[in-house]
Amino acid sequence: MNKARFYERTADGLICLLCPNHCRLLPGQSGNCLSRSAAEDGTMRLDSYARIVAANVDPIEKKPLYHFFPGRPIYSIGSYGCNLHCRFCQNADISQKKHSGSELTPQQLVLEAKSIKDNIGVAFTYNEPGIWFEYICDCAPLLRPAGLQTVLVTNGFLEPEPWAELCQYADAMNIDLKSFNADFYKNICGGRLETVKNNIVAAVTAGVHVEVTHLVVTGLNDSISEFIQLVDWLAELSDRVPLHISRYFPRYQEAAPPTDPTLIDRFVETAANKLKFVYPGNVAADQDTLCPACKSVLIKRHAYEVLLNYCGTNCQCGEKLPFIDENNSATRERNI
Repeated sequence: MNKARFYERTADGLICLLCPNHCRLLPGQSGNCLSRSAAEDGTMRLDSYARIVAANVDPIEKKPLYHFFPGRPIYSIGSYGCNLHCRFCQNADISQKKHSGSELTPQQLVLEAKSIKDNIGVAFTYNEPGIWFEYICDCAPLLRPAGLQTVLVTNGFLEPEPWAELCQYADAMNIDLKSFNADFYKNICGGRLETVKNNIVAAVTAGVHVEVTHLVVTGLNDSISEFIQLVDWLAELSDRVPLHISRYFPRYQEAAPPTDPTLIDRFVETAANKLKFVYPGNVAADQDTLCPACKSVLIKRHAYEVLLNYCGTNCQCGEKLPFIDENNSATRERNI
């Protein structure tokens, strides 16, 4: 069950083709993501297949997804490893080291998810789900017939072919857009900005419900001029894609002080000039959803708790609402 896809054999071992890292592996070696390895028989293995390191029932708002089944819980699971190595990683305890975890087969996952009251589905989160590709591809076709949604909380750093396949399985994604500076992605995260941008466009084009998170790290990506470029690009793609602007706290290898909350306020105000739905994250601030036309409160939130939820197809003023839920489901028919 742990055989991996997207690799090629060479005279010198294997080359993984799942993400742009293209790790070259000899038998017994693991890739940059820690989860994929070259086996002695000349195949590639997903060592983390069905290995669960973290599992919780979270509010969907914690992903964060604010426009997807608001106020509902979702069964959230993660394994270990990541194909990026951001020095400010907020979850490095599982993303930057190997763990044995516990086994949860796709069939067992469906049963557990179905047993949770009011649960809308499964969020693949905590570490990078893209490197869990084969496990997700085995789980998602079982979740949909059971009436469960598939959600990915991802860095978006995959090659186009496997990414397109995940877009066929995913009902919703929260995608990190860590910076709008290519050098930042290369030197601070070990990734490529253009890959992430292209994959955000691909997910939106495929009809996946997409929300974007931007973590503002003190002294690294807190330039307002650079942030304006990010906002302009996202607005050109769609001004209705929700943007979550989150406050950073020192983690892993980054000791810079936490983001100044007034800077988060400034970023939110700046983004709201071009985008209809902008939310602060990791701050004690209102995160209500307002109708972009009449400004009436559609969803009132306190932390991750939804206090008022006016979902549906249209606002009382007639504006089409952005929410995906059981009353306005955008779950697509896919060839899976």
